[in-house]
Order: sequence, then structure tokens, then C-alpha cells
Amino acid sequence: MDLRKRRSIQLLWKALFELMTVKKMGFSKITVDHICENAMVHRSTFYKHFDDKFRLLEYGLNQLMERYWEIPLEKRILNPFFWSNHFFEGSESHQLIRAQRNDELFFDSMNSYSMSFLRRDALMFIQNAKPIDIPHDLLAIFHVSTMVALSEWWRNNPDRASLTQMDQYFNQLVNENIFRS
Repeated sequence: MDLRKRRSIQLLWKALFELMTVKKMGFSKITVDHICENAMVHRSTFYKHFDDKFRLLEYGLNQLMERYWEIPLEKRILNPFFWSNHFFEGSESHQLIRAQRNDELFFDSMNSYSMSFLRRDALMFIQNAKPIDIPHDLLAIFHVSTMVALSEWWRNNPDRASLTQMDQYFNQLVNENIFRS
């Protein structure tokens, strides 16, 4: 990738990240103009690289999540709350999530982003699971939907369950019947 293009993209992501974390602006309130002003780039530069702020957020999330995908698949599937916390605690991702805690548009975007990758993980894992007479794509959607529902519940009730308990709930609801032989 051209050095100028890479620099522009990094400036735009850094500007959005700063608006959301340092300046504590909700993602739903941030405009392309805010991003460009903070990055000190022209709007046309923004639109050369991204269709909208959602694509920029997706780009940034990809950057933040690179190391997460290095965690072995089995660990991510069987103990998703423990390993997510292990990855996120103290990271820039954690900083972003904490800063955007009350912005529903951000969490909707984050959930949509996460679900596509988690679905891919579940499908890969299902290929090695015990044979089950349910379409794999349906199992993957169920797996991810359960994880999202539990995450949402935990986000609203953080003191009601530990990460270990959340993994136990998850395994009782999903994994014991699908992935355990």
C-alpha cells in the first residue's frame, strides 16, 4: 500500500479513536467533518478511503483485534468470556468500549462486526465437532447469538456473575450439546 494512503488511513483512524476515547464523544454524535478536522485532512481524503464512518470504525476494529485472532480457536470457543477478558483488559479495545459504554450505535456496530468473526470461528470449530443433525450455519448463528445475549446481560449486570460463571453459563447453554463428545 502506498505510504501516503497508509498515513492518511492511520490519521483518520487515530482521529476517530481519539474522538471516542480522549474526547469521549459518542460514536453516534461523531460526523465525518469531526473526524477530518481532528485528523487535519480534507473530506475528499476521507472519502478516497472510506464510504462512511462505519467503514472507518470497522477498519479500526480490525487493527485492534489482530492479536485476538492469535488466541487458539478452541480457547476462544470453549471459554469465550475468559479469553475475551484476557485479551481486552487494559487494551485500547477495552479503552474504546469503556468510553463508548452508553452509545447504542457503537455497540450495535461492534456487535455486528463481532458477530461476523465469531460466526466464522464457530463454523470452523463445528467442522471438528461431534456429528450433529443440524445445519452448521444455523449452529454457528445460534452459538454467536447466545454469546451476544450473554454479553449484553453481563454488560448490564456485571456484579451478578464472574467470567468463570459466564463461561459456565455459555457452556451449559451451547457447548455441552454441540462441541463436547
